[in-house]
Formats: sequence, structure tokens, C-alpha cells
Amino acid sequence: MCSSIHIWVLKAGFIASFFILLSACGTAPQTLALTASPPDSLPRQSSIKSVPFYAQKKYFCGPTALAEVFNFYGAKQTPEKLAPSIFIPELEGSLQIEMAAATRKYHFLPYADNSNLKQLLALVSDGMPVIVLQNLSIPWIPAWHYAVVTGYDLQQQTIRLHSGDIKHYEMDLSVFERTWQRANFWLLAVVPPDKSSRHFNSFIYTKAAQDLIDVGKIDSGVMALQQASKQWPDQWLAYFLLGNYYLNLDPMRAYNWYQKGYPYGQYTAAYLNNFAYLMGKLGCNNEARQLINQALAIKPDDPNLQDTYQSIDKKLNQSMCPIVSGQ
Repeated sequence: MCSSIHIWVLKAGFIASFFILLSACGTAPQTLALTASPPDSLPRQSSIKSVPFYAQKKYFCGPTALAEVFNFYGAKQTPEKLAPSIFIPELEGSLQIEMAAATRKYHFLPYADNSNLKQLLALVSDGMPVIVLQNLSIPWIPAWHYAVVTGYDLQQQTIRLHSGDIKHYEMDLSVFERTWQRANFWLLAVVPPDKSSRHFNSFIYTKAAQDLIDVGKIDSGVMALQQASKQWPDQWLAYFLLGNYYLNLDPMRAYNWYQKGYPYGQYTAAYLNNFAYLMGKLGCNNEARQLINQALAIKPDDPNLQDTYQSIDKKLNQSMCPIVSGQ
């Protein structure tokens, strides 16, 4: 069995075997910073009491954690139903990549990241139960485990988790931080496509939305990209990806998305290239030339931009442009 957590995860059946040893190590650094000077934006305590709970069967902490969060959002699943698609018997556990894939399978956006305690607690305070990966042992004898964070109390320096066979298990925050640190602070927020959080990284969220489209969950992916454009209106990537999606399906809708994001994408060559290609496709060749010239000013030697320029330069007729004519 491989020892890298990026390749395999979670042999987990016990919860507290090493906690006494870990608790003797003093206050962990992120816990110390948060409790000594809590951010004004972070509530001192928060609890999500309505997260369903399943007592974990042996090695099933991955399917169990997903089932708990799926059911929280109304997707009726059990660990037993989820296990065949993510549980790997020879590893006695589930890969992180399979956890994310299963999330997409059920039309949720998998926001996965190597995070920090502040972001984790902020997401929980937003009402989002979050799956975390822990190493409940020591680095050279790992015991990987998935749990669902359901609450915290900065004053008491505790965090609450659905973990193993314990509902809302209350754990010392420093101990949790160290077990989470040994798993590189990995978290997975299972996000409905019409939901986001200001505490998310915009690029990670937007890329995860595009991944939904790439695996065929079109409606969910488009909805999530639209949500990204609302959550981060001054970021160009969501507009760009929506324009790309509609480029051949509905060129005028693609135009609307490219145009809406233009103030934020006008200094990005790829954005200008695709917008120029669309305008050429619509017959708006003057506008297309202007856009591709902007792109070439940024990357004059880019062969893709040069190809787009050549294709536009061959077109002479502007009369059919629906933007100019108001059609």
C-alpha cells in the first residue's frame, strides 16, 4: 500500500488511539492564532445540527462522509450505495480523487483544496458541512480517516465532527489541527451548483464548475459558472468559460457572456482570442480585428492568435453583423 496521501487514503477504524500523545504537544499554531485574535468576520462558535449521521462500518469512512453531506443537501444516498464507486478493497479505503469524482456524479461541485483552519471554520459558519482528511496516527504509521466537520467553538477551543461511530464528536482544536496537518490540510466541500461562498478561492471553484461540464453534468456546471460570475463579478474566468460553452451552441448568448466579462478579460490574450473568433463567426469582422489586434499586442508570437488573425483577415463582409445591425 502506497504511503502518499495524494495517491491513497484512509485506513480508519479507530478515533482516539493517539489523542493523548498528540494533546501533550501544546497549542497548534493556527489554533493559537485564531483563538488569540479571532477575525471579526468569524463567529466565535457555529454549529450545523441538521447534518445526518451514519455510524461508520469498517473502512467506510469515505462513503459515510459523502452520504452524510449528500443527505444534508437532499440527495438520498447511503454509504452502502456509494461504496462500490469509491471504496477500493485492496487499499481498505477511498482515494481523494474518487471522493471528488463521486461528488460530481451526483451533480454537486467538489471544492477540494489544501486549506487552513480559518477557511474551514468560515465555511462551517456559512452553513456548509465540510469533509476533512486526517491522519489519526503518526506520519510513519499513518491511519487515514475522513470525517465531517459540523461545528466549532473558539472559546472552548473545540471542533465537532461526525467521525467513526460518534455523532458530533467534540475534539480539541489543537489536536484536530495536527491530525489534519498530517493530511496536508485537505478538505472537500460538497457544494450544490447554485451555492458558493465568499470564503472559496475563485479559481478553484470556477475550475471545479468547468470540470462538471467536462464530465457531462452540463446543467450543474453551467449553473455553477453562473454562480461564480455572481460571487466574483470582477474575475474574468467564469465569463470566459460560459462564452466558450455557448460559442457553437448559441453564439449570441456566448457574445453576451464575453461582452459582460470584457472589462475584466481585456488584458488576457486567450479571452480576446476567443471573443475575436466569435465576432468573426457572427460576421462582425471590424470588431473581431480590433479584439485580435489587442490579443496580439499582448502575445505577438502566439501561433493560435496568428491563426485567428488570418481567419478574420480573410473576411471582408460586415453587413451581416447582428451586433452592429441590432438584430
